[in-house]
Amino acid sequence: MENMTNASSSERKKTKIGAWITTLVYLILFPFLLMLAFASVMVFDRPNTPIAFGLGLIFMYFLMPLSIPCGLYLVWSRYVLGDYKQSRRYYWIPMYVIGAVLISFALMDAIEGFF
Repeated sequence: MENMTNASSSERKKTKIGAWITTLVYLILFPFLLMLAFASVMVFDRPNTPIAFGLGLIFMYFLMPLSIPCGLYLVWSRYVLGDYKQSRRYYWIPMYVIGAVLISFALMDAIEGFF
């Protein structure tokens, strides 16, 4: 019984440290990603940008900063519920979103290069 509580306490401590680290990292990234999202409206400064393409870019830029509060909520709510494994899994949600957006930008740039 004691071994089980030590393992649970160790897992709780590890999850709490990881949650604080990811919270600090994402709080540092948030203002920069938000400024980038607001600046994405300048995509329409280029006169030949199609409306749908420009709105898609703006939407994807706003996905990055919006994923941070959602991810932090999921991390800390699962931590409070005691679901430490799930909490650690949610650490990576904003990084997955940022990675997916950057990959899609690279693909769009490559596709645009063909035309």
